[in-house]
Amino acid sequence: MITLLSDWKLRDPYIGIFKGVLLRYLPDIQIVDITHNLEVFNLSQTAFIAKNSYSFFPKRSLHIILSGLSFSNQTKPVLLIHNDHYFLGEDTGVFSMMFNTEKDWKAYQYEGDMSLDAFEKLAAMASWVFQNKYLKNTTPYPVLKFQISNLSEPEYNAERKIISGKIAYIDSCCNAVTNIPVAMFEAAGKKSFTATVASATRPLIITQCYTNYNPNDPEVVFVYNHLGFLEIAMYHGNVAVLADLKVGNNIEIIFA
Repeated sequence: MITLLSDWKLRDPYIGIFKGVLLRYLPDIQIVDITHNLEVFNLSQTAFIAKNSYSFFPKRSLHIILSGLSFSNQTKPVLLIHNDHYFLGEDTGVFSMMFNTEKDWKAYQYEGDMSLDAFEKLAAMASWVFQNKYLKNTTPYPVLKFQISNLSEPEYNAERKIISGKIAYIDSCCNAVTNIPVAMFEAAGKKSFTATVASATRPLIITQCYTNYNPNDPEVVFVYNHLGFLEIAMYHGNVAVLADLKVGNNIEIIFA
């Protein structure tokens, strides 16, 4: 299985063309689109979605990350192996945002035909993965390009009983996915809290949380997102538009 994730959108033919190239190399492969609507050149958002979605797929899946692709014939793609999954793309810094703090990864750089274009190189490396030939056509790539994410890790101050986080992603329903893990929220004592979400207009206050959407509550609430994070939502409401929420806005949750 191959998954694709990009900031290419779907108006242009490039995703379809790339799938065609992949199918020429791997005619029996299954291709799944994670998303192609990430913010253009937003590598922090790309890393957040990629890191928190790949584990839903079977082991030994190949996840091709296309955001920020240079399309240069001189660029050599990088294959990263982590947690029995494969990740393929250019080393734009997205890999370090995903896994630099984790030590159990290995990476390999393309050393094949440099006359191939960017699509062909990625497809060739994908075929080497599934034929178990990638070691013959790559060299070890021990140091990832370091890039600082603009989505700093959430923090829990146990003494003050405060979680600090950020909005990581605005989904197509205009709900705001935070970078605060559900596990951190539950460990802090989820029952009684007041959350303040920064906004360009006025702060948004949240005092309720549900594991699923509650059609009987018209207020803005936290819900548990399928990625395992808190999500700011309003049932059948465009909360990000109504509250003027943006990616990167600060969130502070104070527990009673």
